[in-house]
Amino acid sequence: MKISEPHVRIKAATPDETSVRLLSDFKKAALQGDPTALYQAIILCGENQLSMPEWLTDHLLKLTANYHLGKKPSWKGAGNRPLIVIRRRFENEVRRRAVIAVRAWAKDKSKYQAMPTACIRAWNRQDYLHQQCNNDYEALGFASFGLQDIKLQADGPFLKCSTRTLRRAMEVKNDTQLPKMSGRIASVFGLTDPDTLFGYDEPLNPNLK
Repeated sequence: MKISEPHVRIKAATPDETSVRLLSDFKKAALQGDPTALYQAIILCGENQLSMPEWLTDHLLKLTANYHLGKKPSWKGAGNRPLIVIRRRFENEVRRRAVIAVRAWAKDKSKYQAMPTACIRAWNRQDYLHQQCNNDYEALGFASFGLQDIKLQADGPFLKCSTRTLRRAMEVKNDTQLPKMSGRIASVFGLTDPDTLFGYDEPLNPNLK
């Protein structure tokens, strides 16, 4: 019998007044830095068949990520920490995505919505015309423009990158690119939601003729 079969699934119980109060107390204690509060909340949910509240899930995600990615002061060689390596890979993937989007726009201007937001705004203002992007070098330049004033991590530097840096990012062929990362998971690793860097959520009137 498979555990995934519907008739063996256990429906989470509705927390009673006491459980609600305890979970609230555990949350306050956890936010104040008490690590035992997390364990007590997990035990409470397990023993009473309760769904874990979102705050507890988020705490566990961050705790697990910090452990596996070596986010601790005693780690030697800060530049080689797994967390730093993942951030670098994330940066390269954002660079690649920007260049690929601008290249697609150069061939078909109806594909402008995949470009970095700054590129779309510049095109809409007519600061950078579609016909000015005729080759890969110009595409790299426009992609660099779109990435120069963004931060990929809250405590990191601006992602200013030259066409040379973008060219190197495009030359990576060893399948080290990260899969699509949701905003919630990105935030666990201290990164910006990549989808917020591309596209524009207000109506535009680009010249598509």
